[in-house]
Amino acid sequence: MSENINKQVVGPDKYVSYTYKLTDADNGELLFEVPADAPDEMIYGVSQDVVPGLIAAMKDLGAGDRFEITLPPAAAFGDRYDENVVTLDRQIFERDGELAEEVMVGALLPMMTAEGIRIQGKVLEITDKHIKMDFNHPFAGKTVTYSGEVVEVRDATPEEIKGAEGCGGCCGGGCGDHGCGDHGDGGCCGGGDGHGGCGCH
Repeated sequence: MSENINKQVVGPDKYVSYTYKLTDADNGELLFEVPADAPDEMIYGVSQDVVPGLIAAMKDLGAGDRFEITLPPAAAFGDRYDENVVTLDRQIFERDGELAEEVMVGALLPMMTAEGIRIQGKVLEITDKHIKMDFNHPFAGKTVTYSGEVVEVRDATPEEIKGAEGCGGCCGGGCGDHGCGDHGDGGCCGGGDGHGGCGCH
């Protein structure tokens, strides 16, 4: 890391922006990509919604440094659990007695748990009385590879640190301009308690 002696490196309370490609380690399929013109962001050691293995891969890197790490399900998006597939009352999704137009088989819908945690579910089936949804992370059960580059590293401002502390729920890779839930690639890290979908928060 001699090349990083005179530049800031990723560590506690640092603002970090980064880009990456997320691929299925088993077949090379591209699952998600954060482009260079819209990097993801986090406050290192503060943001709670970034996959731990991804955080570790960037430790002590500086702007322009590349990283690559392969993570099993337990260190990434968790395993798939049958109990995360649930059947809900159709009325939950109705407006004025009519099913909301965005509710269709295959749609990803943002929802809120009783604890106020934002989660995302995929509509599997619609009947006259019920809607079946899958709240497993879309990448649950997959061994994945992150390959990317650190774009910027600097001291985080007190406002940025405070903002990162308050960002919870199913966020994406970070809590930057993309906001919570936009990426869906770095949230629900590690499966949390293994059964709660977004239990890591």
